[in-house]
Amino acid sequence: MNQDYFNQWSELAKKMQEPFQDIMELNIKTLQGLSYLKPEDLTQVKKPEDVLEKQIAIVVDNGHKTLDYMQKSFYIIEHALLNVVEEAKKTVKKQ
Repeated sequence: MNQDYFNQWSELAKKMQEPFQDIMELNIKTLQGLSYLKPEDLTQVKKPEDVLEKQIAIVVDNGHKTLDYMQKSFYIIEHALLNVVEEAKKTVKKQ
């Protein structure tokens, strides 16, 4: 009985760690994918308006990446919560 109890807790801990790992991987991927204004880009500027245009394009691009990040993170959290609910239902039915 005691061993089964510890096995259940161990299994639950593993399942709880998965979403955190997924979120961390998503954080790293998202941060690495963000765009920024490079010094080389500034050498190609002919008019002051070009700097503003480049910055606006970067903001829009990063905004899309941020929305994708939020969608993926909500998906990860949703599935983590669904797994916890399913596990709780199974535990209640066993008792």
